[in-house]
Amino acid sequence: MVRTRALCGLGFVGRGEICDEAAAYRIEARTTDARSITMHLCSTHIHRAWNLAQIAMDRKFPGQNRKVKSIHLHQLVRVAAAEAAS
Repeated sequence: MVRTRALCGLGFVGRGEICDEAAAYRIEARTTDARSITMHLCSTHIHRAWNLAQIAMDRKFPGQNRKVKSIHLHQLVRVAAAEAAS
């Protein structure tokens, strides 16, 4: 099965910023009432995960003032490394 390479999601939430690097992490952000968003970030932008998740939450639930309570980072396996191992 061929997998599509995920790109950094900075362009979806960044203010005019674009990143064409491959995603290294999948971020799951949740609020206290169990609302959630999922996004992908590269290793260059992972340090901005909390802020970017809050921006994405505000865009997904406009006017509802939902605050990110927790984020979970999942490191993605590199496709090339997985193929080399098989």
